[in-house]
Amino acid sequence: MEQLERLFNPDAIAVVGASQDPHKRGNYTISDLLRWGYEGDIYPVNPKYDEVHGLPAYPSVLDIPGQVDLAFIVIPAQFVPETIRECGEAGIAGAVINTAGFGEVGEESLEEELAAAAREANVRLIGPNIQGADFVHQHVHLLGGIRTTPGSLGMITQSGNMGIALSVDAEDSGTVGFSYNIGVGNETDIQFYEYLQFLGAEQNTDGVVMYIEGMNDGRRFLQEARRVSREKPIVTYKSGRTAEGRESAKSHTASLAGDVDVVESAYRQAGIYPLDSVDLLVPVAEALTTCPVADGPNVAVLTDGGGHATVTADAIERAGLTLPDLTDETQKTLEGLYELSPNLTNPVDVMGMSDHETMWYDTARHILEDPNVDALLITGGALGYEECWWSGDGREPDDDPTRDLNIARKVTEMVDDVGKPVVFNSLWDELGCSTALDYLSENGVPVYAEVDTAVEALRALAEYGGHLSHADEKSDFVVDAEENSDTRIADAIRAGRSTLSEFESKTVLADHGAPVSAFELAETADEAVEIVTEFDEPVAMKIASPDIVHKTEAGGVELDVEGERSVREAFDRIRTNASEYDPAARVEGVLVSPMVPNGIELLVGVVDDPEIGPVVTCGIGGVLVEAIDDVAFRALPVTEHDAREMIDEIEARALLDGPRDFPAVDRGELVELLLSISDLVTSNPAIDELDINPVVATEDGLSILDASLEIDAEWEPR
Repeated sequence: MEQLERLFNPDAIAVVGASQDPHKRGNYTISDLLRWGYEGDIYPVNPKYDEVHGLPAYPSVLDIPGQVDLAFIVIPAQFVPETIRECGEAGIAGAVINTAGFGEVGEESLEEELAAAAREANVRLIGPNIQGADFVHQHVHLLGGIRTTPGSLGMITQSGNMGIALSVDAEDSGTVGFSYNIGVGNETDIQFYEYLQFLGAEQNTDGVVMYIEGMNDGRRFLQEARRVSREKPIVTYKSGRTAEGRESAKSHTASLAGDVDVVESAYRQAGIYPLDSVDLLVPVAEALTTCPVADGPNVAVLTDGGGHATVTADAIERAGLTLPDLTDETQKTLEGLYELSPNLTNPVDVMGMSDHETMWYDTARHILEDPNVDALLITGGALGYEECWWSGDGREPDDDPTRDLNIARKVTEMVDDVGKPVVFNSLWDELGCSTALDYLSENGVPVYAEVDTAVEALRALAEYGGHLSHADEKSDFVVDAEENSDTRIADAIRAGRSTLSEFESKTVLADHGAPVSAFELAETADEAVEIVTEFDEPVAMKIASPDIVHKTEAGGVELDVEGERSVREAFDRIRTNASEYDPAARVEGVLVSPMVPNGIELLVGVVDDPEIGPVVTCGIGGVLVEAIDDVAFRALPVTEHDAREMIDEIEARALLDGPRDFPAVDRGELVELLLSISDLVTSNPAIDELDINPVVATEDGLSILDASLEIDAEWEPR
């Protein structure tokens, strides 16, 4: 961290590629540092010049007489690795590399050379392929003629233009800004998790905003986010949300972008709040860094119009938040304040009341103090009607121009006193005409022009509060097994095999405590008859082959088989069909299992996400799995709390409660299954993919009917 401290708080900066041409980056970077208040030493570096902007210029960083902490590099890509080696010789802590022309354009070997040079020279790199960086409070403005809006949010972005856009958003809000604006670029050296680690400890930073396309070490990032999010909120936008977007992300940053649903589920697990609109990053971060967190999802609404009440209630329901009933005591108290009012339930509509302090302070306080309420949204024309709607000449004589401002002061004091969040959605916000609303924004009560933005902020506050209350019960994201504990998996690797048969997969699962339905392997028709006799009930018979994945398509499945003759005929048909389907397929025999009664069909599986590593999934399974696409994800390993949250995220979770004649799913047993899968995968790092579909829930509990394990045949111990 000491080296990063020097890099992010430099006492001296070398500009490599300094220029006397005012149109070049090597010129106006120095100009920016000089005119915008950087107090350290600046050393232009270019062998063509004796001076730049009146400062002595040097042929190389090795010729600079003083100690340098940071080099800003803007020279052609092919010269950058050697320059980094020279930076190492000169004792420079790190470099911000504006230069493009590396992996993002197919020059992977040049980028590998750059990374090797940085390791050998012990120089930390920001970039390459970035607009630059801005260490705002130190006045280290390296964005090329641009200054980031100052404030207390740390920004990490993989797009220079997005960083600029977010700074503009902050400038427009007038109440938030940034302590750091860091371009990540190709992430050749310093990784996302290291930036997050630094900002987590940085005293001028209260929260972190991130624009992410893809990252090299998502697992370490989750581990660091888990730690930082307990102290500072983290808000992200993950781009590449479509197939086209993911392809664009690859070409932009030469990085792999994981599936958005998978990655964002892991983010939430770690305490990060992901957003599906980049425009929400700044307003949501404002709420998370200025408001008290909410203890739950129960939002009360106070308004002066029925239309606003209806629209806001709809937005709250869409967001998955709750409009709670106010207690009888609260409603009686409100009735005492009003002779006539359209509605004093939730949403509370106080249209027609002339006493603004009663409307926007007394009423708000009584609502906020209700034990059923976790947060309050005030919407409509509060605190600005006269100031914004009437001209100065039209103001009635008895109106006190300071009245609404005094109410705003009391509201901010109330938030501190009660300790619950209040946000405003005001129709005056875009006009910028209300001194009362300005006061609220500047003193920790966010004001938003759009109701959906206000509701998203409240949802973030509720989710963050929930995370903080359960952070110790969630995954630590550590997967560090150095060997595969299961001998079958180890044997398959030695044999160079990547697919386990259903028989092998079920055996592995059963050995790890998973509820696999009874099964036996028959190598001959006689063995199949003997097994069916032992089961004494109709059976399912399936080809057992590591080379035949789609068994039904191969004619390798027979159901409801009973009786010796039927068993023999089914055995012969399965073997014949399999041989015709794939003559080269390795066949172990025929798997025989008792038929399981109808029930709710679920899917449980594991995928190895390219960005964050092993992830478990659970959802509605069977033949409808692709059509319904109703699954939840968590990064492994999972805890009991993770597993229960996962199950609650399934949209069709009402099915788990046993619709019509179906039995209810034993959620405790499903949790145990997810924990056993977590243990299996984390203790066998060669597992690439696991598909368990269906898992059938019957009156007797869960039964795994089919399973397939894929492993990395080239896996080697670390």
